[in-house]
Amino acid sequence: MIVDSQKEIIEALKNPKLYPAKWNVKEVQVEQSHIAILFMAGDYVFKLKRAVLMTDVDLSTPQKRRLSCVQEMKRSTIYAPNLVLGVRSVRKLKNGRICIGGKAGEEVDTIIVMHRFQKNEILGNILPNQSFSRFEAMDLAEQLSELHSKAKTFRSKWGAQTVQNIILDTERVLGCFCPYIFERKKLDTLMKRLLKNVFIHSRLIDLRSKSGHVKKCHGELLLSNIAKKEGRYLFFSPIEYNDRSESIDTLYDLAYLLMDFEMRGMRKLANILFNHYLAYMNDVEGYPLLPLYQSIRAMTRAAICAKRTLILTGTERKEAIKKARRYFDYAYEFMTQYPPVLIACGGLSGSGKSRVAREIGGFFNPAPGAVILRDDIVKKQINGCPIDQHFDKAFDTPVIEKVVYDILRQEAKKALLSGCTVIVDALFYDESERQKIEELAHELKIPFVSLWMDAPFEIRLERVQSRKRNPSDVRTEEDLEKQLSLETGKVTWPKIITDKSRDETLHNALELLKKQCPKCVLNNI
Repeated sequence: MIVDSQKEIIEALKNPKLYPAKWNVKEVQVEQSHIAILFMAGDYVFKLKRAVLMTDVDLSTPQKRRLSCVQEMKRSTIYAPNLVLGVRSVRKLKNGRICIGGKAGEEVDTIIVMHRFQKNEILGNILPNQSFSRFEAMDLAEQLSELHSKAKTFRSKWGAQTVQNIILDTERVLGCFCPYIFERKKLDTLMKRLLKNVFIHSRLIDLRSKSGHVKKCHGELLLSNIAKKEGRYLFFSPIEYNDRSESIDTLYDLAYLLMDFEMRGMRKLANILFNHYLAYMNDVEGYPLLPLYQSIRAMTRAAICAKRTLILTGTERKEAIKKARRYFDYAYEFMTQYPPVLIACGGLSGSGKSRVAREIGGFFNPAPGAVILRDDIVKKQINGCPIDQHFDKAFDTPVIEKVVYDILRQEAKKALLSGCTVIVDALFYDESERQKIEELAHELKIPFVSLWMDAPFEIRLERVQSRKRNPSDVRTEEDLEKQLSLETGKVTWPKIITDKSRDETLHNALELLKKQCPKCVLNNI
């Protein structure tokens, strides 16, 4: 509910003459959200908080809006350094004129002053885009994992009851727009699935808080709130008005971003980002919660779009209704169950097994696709070695190797039991390890798909020598030649020769997948 139209202030901020002459502001562009209005004036942006009073947002008084502005400025120093220039008072002079800053007149509101991004610097404006590579998705995952690692931890501000309350609060909003925007029957079904999922995973949700995964997060990680400038990502407009929205599970923070990628048809990059983030955070344990968290995020966006229809007219209103329904459909889809599959990608270094695993990961439902467990990453994780640094070969022993494969199976089992597809990417040169991973699928009574990658030595050598940002430490001809002495035994797994193009290799892998598992539900990405 908007408790004050702020009409006089808004009209003043739209006027280019309000701003200092030295800024040479000829036009002011305006963008609006449900809780803020942005005024783009020259090289700067002025953000005015709306006077709203909602279940989770109270900006109903000038004092509360000022506090919110100050808090956002402080949080922006963490997520978007040097973006916010300061907080300025909006004042009304005796003659009735509105001005920014100074000491004359009555302080009637507050604005945040920020540097202005170019349109092509904001990811929400440019994606989907073919030029956005997997390396950029990896950069995004690394920066986000770094922020989450350093964020303040909370032990008692998140739990199953919190998640349930978010769902119920959002359902009440959506219910107000039935049947005009949403179908009541479909909303009821979604609610049953969400609440059942919370009940099933309540222990894990509560445990996340106790184990240090609940932190002071950004809270609204949409692509429209992320910019890339000078090679770094800036995560602007962090949530500052609601403790329940910022003191959250780190995966709940990530879920917003993954949901946005999915909405834009970018499942493959979302899967790469997701698995790279998990590798850095070593957080496969929390995966079962991701479909739930993504569904809640999409449901929340549906509610926000629905509420916007109350203040919009004409074409804008129709577009908001369309968007609300689309978010709702995605919330429903995230809560649709799919049978899990266990996939083993084997082959010697440079054979292309990791590339195949990466390429097929996004084809599996639910979003963002399969969890990819890789031997090189697990080996570094259990030895406390950062995945982007070289592993001390003195510790590369048969004992460590056995532990790695044991952990791969344990992690795969946990993820499979939660209902997600798992791809285990490892050498699998030992026949007994190939048997054990297959036995795991039989134990869980789920489909098993095996793929063995191979390529001529010269091609494998070229690949390992040109590796970029790869956790494998096999980089030289000597490293490859050592593998020639490995006893692989009889390899019965279907073989893919990866000396062809990337597209042809992917096609061959998908054809083998369909052949071994005809009932696999593959997403067309």
